[in-house]
Amino acid sequence: MLFGQENSGRIDGTVLDETGAAIPGAKLVASAPILPRDLETVADGAGNFAFPSLPPGVYSITITKTGFTTSKQVNIRVTLGAKITLTPRLGVGTVSQTVEVTETAISLDVTSSRTSTNITSDQVVELPKSRNFNSLLAMAPGVRLESKSGSAGVGGISVDGASGSENVFILDGVEVSNTLNGSLGGSANIPFEFLREVQVKSGGFESEYGGATGGVVNLATKSGSNAYHGELDYQFTSNQLNPRPRGAWQGSPLNADVADFFAPVEDNYRKQYPGFTFGGPILKDRIYFFVGYMPEFVRSIRTNRYDSTAQTVAANRALGTRQYNQETIQHYSIARLDYSATSKLNINTSWLWSPYRTSGTLPTTDIRRAPPTNDLTVTGGWAPTQSYTASATYTLTPKFLITARYGYRYDNAKSTNYGLPGVPYYIYQTASSASPIAVPSGVAGSNGFASSSSTLATARDITTRNNVYLDATQIFEAKGQHSLKFGFALNRQSNDVATDYTNGRFDIYWGEKYSRGSINQATGTYGYYVWQDGVRLNSNVNGRNMGFYVQDAWRIHQRVTVNVGVRLENEFLPPYKKEQAGVQIANPISFGWGDKVAPRIGVAWDVLGDGKWKLSGGYASVFDVMKFNLARGSFGGEFWVSHVYELNDPNVQNLSKANPGVLGKQIISYDNRTLPINSAGVIDGNDPNMKPYQTKEFFFNLDHQLSDKVVGGIRYTRKRLINSIDDIGVLDAEDNEVYLIGNPGRGLTRDTSSVYGQKTPNGKEFLVPKATRDYDGVEFSVRGRVARSIQLNASYTYSRLYGNYAGLANSDENGRSNPNNDRAFDLPYYYFDASGSQQNVYGRLATDRPHTFKLFTSYDLKTRAGSTIIGLSQYAYSGTPLSTSVIYQSAPTYPNGRGDMGRTPFFTQTDVQVSHEISLNERARLRLEANALNVFNQAAVTNVQQQINRSAAITAAELPLSKFFGGYTLSDYVNPQNINKLTGASSNARYSPIYKLPLAYQNPRELRLGIRFIF
Repeated sequence: MLFGQENSGRIDGTVLDETGAAIPGAKLVASAPILPRDLETVADGAGNFAFPSLPPGVYSITITKTGFTTSKQVNIRVTLGAKITLTPRLGVGTVSQTVEVTETAISLDVTSSRTSTNITSDQVVELPKSRNFNSLLAMAPGVRLESKSGSAGVGGISVDGASGSENVFILDGVEVSNTLNGSLGGSANIPFEFLREVQVKSGGFESEYGGATGGVVNLATKSGSNAYHGELDYQFTSNQLNPRPRGAWQGSPLNADVADFFAPVEDNYRKQYPGFTFGGPILKDRIYFFVGYMPEFVRSIRTNRYDSTAQTVAANRALGTRQYNQETIQHYSIARLDYSATSKLNINTSWLWSPYRTSGTLPTTDIRRAPPTNDLTVTGGWAPTQSYTASATYTLTPKFLITARYGYRYDNAKSTNYGLPGVPYYIYQTASSASPIAVPSGVAGSNGFASSSSTLATARDITTRNNVYLDATQIFEAKGQHSLKFGFALNRQSNDVATDYTNGRFDIYWGEKYSRGSINQATGTYGYYVWQDGVRLNSNVNGRNMGFYVQDAWRIHQRVTVNVGVRLENEFLPPYKKEQAGVQIANPISFGWGDKVAPRIGVAWDVLGDGKWKLSGGYASVFDVMKFNLARGSFGGEFWVSHVYELNDPNVQNLSKANPGVLGKQIISYDNRTLPINSAGVIDGNDPNMKPYQTKEFFFNLDHQLSDKVVGGIRYTRKRLINSIDDIGVLDAEDNEVYLIGNPGRGLTRDTSSVYGQKTPNGKEFLVPKATRDYDGVEFSVRGRVARSIQLNASYTYSRLYGNYAGLANSDENGRSNPNNDRAFDLPYYYFDASGSQQNVYGRLATDRPHTFKLFTSYDLKTRAGSTIIGLSQYAYSGTPLSTSVIYQSAPTYPNGRGDMGRTPFFTQTDVQVSHEISLNERARLRLEANALNVFNQAAVTNVQQQINRSAAITAAELPLSKFFGGYTLSDYVNPQNINKLTGASSNARYSPIYKLPLAYQNPRELRLGIRFIF
């Protein structure tokens, strides 16, 4: 993805004498433990000075001038992206006379119009958290951890209504968000011990940032200093400390038409987090190092008592009691060097090694489902991952600097490829007891039974990223002070992937009937089955994107700063298939420099001129940088053909990839991934007038310094989705899903001569609506130290998220993270209800929470026995909307509109951390910690079954399009009796017995204990 690199903060200001007159020529020296050598600058003729690039840390600024006393300002905290303005005053006297000023106040940056939050190492120490940095991102304005905002990686992180695939994650200059789906992977979710600071940008980004229609998360790792420092750490948790996992409703393993609440038995598990960090000088005042290793070891033992008295499947009792083991290791290792080559040249480099290993597979704890028959102890895998960055900053003059940065990331997602059996992999989608004819005991099984653990073999799934960034900053005077920054970014990405099932995958539907398009209730003697030939891949591709930006912070008045800039981007998305029928395939999507022009403008007003009140606002246009997922799924990467057969022979063990039709004749075969091209190699399914994915934002902020250490603020944000890119589907004559890649509501979807541009029968509404996602939010916040020992960060947000499209991760599919080719727009009936109005359906989206309250606070009690810190995080959120859906033909629709099922319950959670630190001597401390997440073990429902049909679909034969658009009653076609009330025949769509029942609950309490030795 494309973005600038903000790995530093800034201090500037004006040196004055006691009368307020400027003092030109004053010498200023900035020093900090993290700097290998002090930085120097000289005030210009107007007394102005600047340190434009300071690594995050605590600084002292010493100001000297012959004929004046020396002033030393200490304890100045510089955070990522911060601009701190100082106005030191020198009295008449000698240089040897020093006046020390302690700077501990929070300073409003009255020149910036962006919204950002900096999470410092002090806050990390004091607040409850998990092991990894994502657990504290909710401290930032507009940020929530939402499972429905993304299912990939560590889950969805929603910023101002955007989905979890629309953020950019930066680690020491390397983007670590997933190349395929934009998520934050576990290997990049590094532990807090490696981090000096985390910055979260929620809105009003400068032009140097691109590709983030959500937010930007910027991570700065720790560095060494002139003294040796480090820590030894051990933390752990286990099943003995925590309650059992939550249960949930499911279709019964014995009968898919019966609701069943299953409460899993708790495993015997232990999670251990040992580790160390160490840093210091290699050469004092010149070269520093920092290294660390913080692995996560998880060992689980699962004991399934198939012969217990609770067993209701007689055949499973013969399995006896079985024990299964699984071990996982997530490695996290870091090495960093900082080198001050000269007073003007600073270089740093860092390497992060974070592979993941798993050994063993655990079957379900539901003893009614027989375990897989293969040896689970030999399964597992190894997924190597690493990141590298190198950066150089050269200060040509005190007001002109240039930076150059290189980043590389490698990720091979093959963590489940060991010990895969070469047997056919078949899964019972219904219990064998549903067959109209009794089946042999050797193939009898429950709903959900799998013949083996998954046999999907990933030989390789390598993604790489090579980044180059060049930036320059010039500070000058021209009708006010300017801080002009411009830069260029080049990002080359690749994906080398090969996956397939070792001997085929088969879905078995005992006693079920198949319907699709013109096929109506086809079945065999025992039901039907589907050979899923795919999804399999074998491709090696490369893509590229570039960006150029220029931005200026222009102080047009002593109290007014205009932040203005523009960003231009250029990218192409590669085909995953190089040629077809001897014709080379062209790049399917390509945007030139003129296609993605993103202006940004913001204004900041220091209302009273004293730095206590700031009013700011602005406008930003942001384009997404496309993920490889679309190319992989729609441009020749994924091969996926579904072959449906009658099940006339119950001996499913005879299935194989070589003979998939051995049990019955074929009913239908359809291609889920067609790739039509013309003679020039251009993919026919791409809209030639496609526009890039774009959002626009308007924002207003009012900030007030309530005291020296406390800041309050009000923020209004208005974000609108301008264009989305998605696969827009129709069924062809053979019932294949044929797709257009384009902008819903634009291009061919508005061309009535195109099959994608058709209208409703009354001619008033296009079948494919414009993708709409409107976010409006007002936030009230306060942060700082309200007392010497009390830290506070609190916010309340009132918001609305409205439309028909969730974004690049689809909350309508519980956070499915397949950017640009999820189920949205898959058929032109998705957005129509059963009322017969023939109007597109809009409403509150599935992650809408009108009321959000967040509190993060801590209290530091210092006694002779040491320092005891009590930290608390409190969350209180509205529930999320629930909407009935039903599959019509082959895609979901909303027959009752959005939100007809109400909302999930109000969500509250309290997290607590208690730590006690003892000073052993001047250099060593011992800290004991206890972290309790969801300390009261609250169990709010977080998701409910919303799809009313458990399988199959309402067909066009049952519900013709004329009737669909004319209005219908859902219960006529889907009901607990599974009959078509209009004809009396059995219905195609089978009613879900768990409709409206809970599928997921709040995570149970987790207590984690730890000890640290800090030196």
